[in-house]
Amino acid sequence: MSNPKVSIIIPIYNTAERLSGCLDSVLNQTHRNLEIILVDDGSTDDSPAIIQTYTQKDSRIKVITQKNQGQSAARNRGLKQATGDFISFLDSDDAIKSNFIQKLLAPYTKNPQTILTVCGITRKFLKTGQTERLYLSPSRPPQKSDTKKSYILRLLTTDGRLYSSVNKLYRADIAQKLKFDESLNFAEDTKFVLDYLQHADGQISFILEPLYIYNFGTKTSTINQSAINWSNWLISYRNLKTWLGPKPTLKESCCLKLILLRWRISYYRSKLRAKKSN
Repeated sequence: MSNPKVSIIIPIYNTAERLSGCLDSVLNQTHRNLEIILVDDGSTDDSPAIIQTYTQKDSRIKVITQKNQGQSAARNRGLKQATGDFISFLDSDDAIKSNFIQKLLAPYTKNPQTILTVCGITRKFLKTGQTERLYLSPSRPPQKSDTKKSYILRLLTTDGRLYSSVNKLYRADIAQKLKFDESLNFAEDTKFVLDYLQHADGQISFILEPLYIYNFGTKTSTINQSAINWSNWLISYRNLKTWLGPKPTLKESCCLKLILLRWRISYYRSKLRAKKSN
């Protein structure tokens, strides 16, 4: 596949302040064969006007408008409409570097066994202007004793690369068999990624460059009530155990315990950040 088509799905809800920067970063991609799907999830700010301006700039943009149903529903609408060979998700208050798609496509063209590509993240703190580069160290390869699920659990234990649905490029033939769980308002990204990996056999390729720009400090990126409610973390943990199956191996069980500990620490950190922001 010499020039694959990539569908970039962007759910939009009241992100007018950052939306132009997001869309400019997509239009400036070095890989040009793109389908840019904007799903306006009932925005009440200036986002629809900005969307209209950009549709006049570039014919690759497709717009879907719906009543406000949440980010998962918006992503699912985009998945239904996508016609690309590959799919990527982008949050409308974030951005991507100009070679994001080109870099994430490369492992697919080199190795037909690739089923997911994942890049590092530049976290930009909007209040201070500081930046933090995340996930630039090599991930440990699978061990001989690893099952596919134990390897994925180990990745969930050691770093945060797989938790989000962004900073990734998916094969469309797999991703479009799945849906984001619209009943969840917390960790629905992680569930989608795990479901995707469960349906795919092959290799995960890690790009050790911070190509996804996560703007921390917007209304949608600051801590919300769902992360400071421990019951939401427990629901995610139950979903993880269901995904793993009824008879985990000893290694898988150990990883589960470590993940629960990691999540409890994240929960307390979320509460601390929320307290400081009040």
